[in-house]
Amino acid sequence: MSTLANRAGVQVACALVLAALWIEFASTLPDTYRVRLNDFPAYHGAATMIASDEPERLYGSDFKWFTNLPVVALLFRPLAALSYEHAWKLFWWLQVASFLITFAVLLATLHRFYGPLTPPRALATGVIYLAFAPVLRRCLELGQTTPMVVLLFALLTLAARAGFERVAGVVLGFVCLVKIPPNLLIVLLAARRRVRIAWPAVAVVTTGVLLSYALFTSELVGQFMDRVIWDNFGRSQAAFNNQGLEGALMRAFTDRGLSDWETIKRPLVVTLGVFGTALALGTLFLVRAPGMLFPAIAPSDRDPRVGSLELEMTLGVALMLLLFPVVWIHYYLFLAVPLCLLPAWWIARDLARPGWLIALLALGWFLASGFESHENAHYAAHEGEFLFRMAQNRQPAGVLLLVIGLSFPLAEIAKRSRAS
Repeated sequence: MSTLANRAGVQVACALVLAALWIEFASTLPDTYRVRLNDFPAYHGAATMIASDEPERLYGSDFKWFTNLPVVALLFRPLAALSYEHAWKLFWWLQVASFLITFAVLLATLHRFYGPLTPPRALATGVIYLAFAPVLRRCLELGQTTPMVVLLFALLTLAARAGFERVAGVVLGFVCLVKIPPNLLIVLLAARRRVRIAWPAVAVVTTGVLLSYALFTSELVGQFMDRVIWDNFGRSQAAFNNQGLEGALMRAFTDRGLSDWETIKRPLVVTLGVFGTALALGTLFLVRAPGMLFPAIAPSDRDPRVGSLELEMTLGVALMLLLFPVVWIHYYLFLAVPLCLLPAWWIARDLARPGWLIALLALGWFLASGFESHENAHYAAHEGEFLFRMAQNRQPAGVLLLVIGLSFPLAEIAKRSRAS
C-alpha cells in the first residue's frame, strides 16, 4: 500500500513539475515557435549544402554561423527534405521533447541509484531542473541543438553510473563533436583516471576529425579551424550572451559593446583575470583535497563512502562554463543534469551539510540557472551603464560560487579516500 502511495505521490510531483513548466511558458513558449532566423539557419543551410553537394560553402563568407566540423553537417542532412519553416517546427518540437525526456532520465537515475524516488525528492528535482527554463527558452528562440545534446549528457551520466563506462565514453565523444566546450570534460575525467570513459570519448572525437578529412577536404577542415578555433584562441568578446569568465571580465574592464560579437585580442587584464582565477581554483583544490585531481587509482563509485562521479560531473561542467573562452547562455543547460543529481549523492554519502554552505550553493544555483534574455537592441541601449553591464555577469558569478562551495565535499571525500 505504501508503495502505491509513494508511486502516486511521485506522479503528482511530476504533474506539478509539468504544470509549472506550462505556466512558465504559457505566454512565452508560443512566441518561440514562430519561425526565426538565429542559429537554426546554420543547421538547415548545412543540410541544404550537403544535399546539393556544395560542402565547400559551409564556411564561406556568405554562410557565417556553422561552427561544427564538416562531418557533423551530415547529421543535419535530413532537414534538407523539408522547407525551412517545417524544418524549424520539427526541430523546435524535438528540443521541447528532449527537455522533458531529460527530466525523466534524471528521475530514473535517482530511482535506480538513490531510490526509492519519494514525492519530495521528485518535486525538489523538478524545482532544480525548472530553474533552467529560461535557458531552454533561449535554446528555442535560437533553434539550438543544446536540449538534444543535454539529453545525451544525461544518458551518458546514467550509463557511467550503471557501470557502462565505455558506452558513456562513446556518447561523450559524440557530445563533444557537436558541442566544443564539453571536450574539457574529457581532460578532467582523464585527470581523475576515469580512462574507461575518457579514451572512448577521445576515440570518437578523433574519428570525427579523420572522417572530416576523408569525406571532405583538408582545406575545408582548415577553414573550420580558422573560423572556430584560431579566431577565438587568445581573443575575447563582451557580448551579453558570452557567459564565461572571459566575457564577464570583458564587460567589467572594457567598453566593448554588449551586442558586439567581433572578437578582439584578449586584453592583458582579462588574461590575468582568467589565469589568476584558474590558478586560485587549482590551488584551492590542491590544498583542500590533495590527490583528488590526479589520484593514484581510479575512483570506485561502488564504494558508498568515496564514490564521486556526480561531484566530478558537477565540478567538470561548472569549470567548463567558467573557464572555456566562449560560453553561450544555452550551454548552461548542461549544468541542470549534475545539479539535479548532486543533492541525492550528497545525502547518500552522508557528507556534512552546514547551513552556510547550502545557502552558498543555493545562491550559486540561482544565479547560474539563468535569466530572461531580451532582444539585442535592449543590450545595445544600456551597454554604457556599468551596473547593467555587471548584471550580465550573474551566471559566471553563480558558477564561481558553485565551484568554491563544492571544494568542501571534495575535501571530505579526499579525507575519506586517504583514510581507507
